[in-house]
Amino acid sequence: MFKEIFTRLIRHLPSRLVHRDPLPGAQQTVNTAVPPSLSAHCLKMAVMPEEELWKTFDTHPEGLNQAEVESAREQHGENKLPAQQPSPWWVHLWVCYRNP
Repeated sequence: MFKEIFTRLIRHLPSRLVHRDPLPGAQQTVNTAVPPSLSAHCLKMAVMPEEELWKTFDTHPEGLNQAEVESAREQHGENKLPAQQPSPWWVHLWVCYRNP
């Protein structure tokens, strides 16, 4: 019965609402070239010795110690996402239906 209701509902909705794009905006980047500067930077990092990588990113294999963590928090703030209002039940149902 549940499936029948949604089948009838889908028939009357525009396809853009029913069929989702797996990667929104992906079609715009498919045929674009990677900038040469980015490519060169990635290749440089890929062949860099491990010790030099640690220095480049200002870190070490053991990770950050407590003082470094506190310094980073003072500089960048807490590592939290802004709070989001909960969606209404019908929006949650629609999202679950579109992406089971």
